[in-house]
Amino acid sequence: MSAKKAEKVLVVGTGTMGEGIAQTFAQNGFEVRLVARREEPLTRAMGQIKQNVEQFIEHGLIKESADKVVGRIEPMVTTDMNVALEGGVDYVVETIREVLEDKRALIASIQAVDPDVVIGSNTGSMTVDSLAEGMPNPATIIGIHYFNPAHIIPLVEVHRGEQTSDAAYELTERMMKESGKKTALVRKELPGFIVNRVMGAITRECAFILDEGICTPEDLNTAIKSSTGFRFACLGPMEVDDMIGLDICATVSGRVFPGLSNATEASKLVQEKVAQGDLGIKTGKGWYDYSGKTREEVLAEKNLALLKQLKLYMSQD
Repeated sequence: MSAKKAEKVLVVGTGTMGEGIAQTFAQNGFEVRLVARREEPLTRAMGQIKQNVEQFIEHGLIKESADKVVGRIEPMVTTDMNVALEGGVDYVVETIREVLEDKRALIASIQAVDPDVVIGSNTGSMTVDSLAEGMPNPATIIGIHYFNPAHIIPLVEVHRGEQTSDAAYELTERMMKESGKKTALVRKELPGFIVNRVMGAITRECAFILDEGICTPEDLNTAIKSSTGFRFACLGPMEVDDMIGLDICATVSGRVFPGLSNATEASKLVQEKVAQGDLGIKTGKGWYDYSGKTREEVLAEKNLALLKQLKLYMSQD
């Protein structure tokens, strides 16, 4: 950030994504107002942000104190957008739950107060046109897709609607880059955008492999982390294809593609776990058993592994 007055960002939503997005802006010099409907999730989010910032400091990724970074975040409990937008903000990020009606209601309430403020909707599945339809000013609505954990993963997918203005897009690009993010523009709106479509294909095949008993979840994790995942940390899929040779890729694709899964619903094993209430870290058990550790402790372990990778990734720029 330059010496000019710090810009203010309103982040609505204090889930895992909201806390990460607020941290990303705050540690890059922005003033942030973080809004929640209730006190408990807001308090939890502020505590998690401080822990995350301290990890960044430990890895040399932030030179300021945790108190200074967290001090740029103003926590606020309200559902009234008149209050949330009081004093004016330069950019809004909505990151509430992935329910179209809820997101549209929030966007409408924001535009009722300030129809000209640009609203970045953090969504991994909805089109901007579905969010902006019938809104007072659809030109100021744009899609921004962060990836969990949002404070560590560098990418934000940016996707425009038919009526999104160039000014809203240009501001969004600048805000993302000044908050330390890499951006990829989704040039045609389609469900899942870029990354989630690729991950959907990977997840579907993983589900097939597990449902068929071809390997254990532990061996599947080892196989991916030690091969494709290892490469993809620094070489994208098109770079890998060039390294392998496009002729070989074409031959292998012809042999493998016909036998790939074409399932249209979640894995049987996943559905069983969901029915049992085993949802992952948030319930203490998923593919792995996290009992005996708090959510914060488990996230700290996962984040530490990713922070080492982030530090190396940033050194390559």
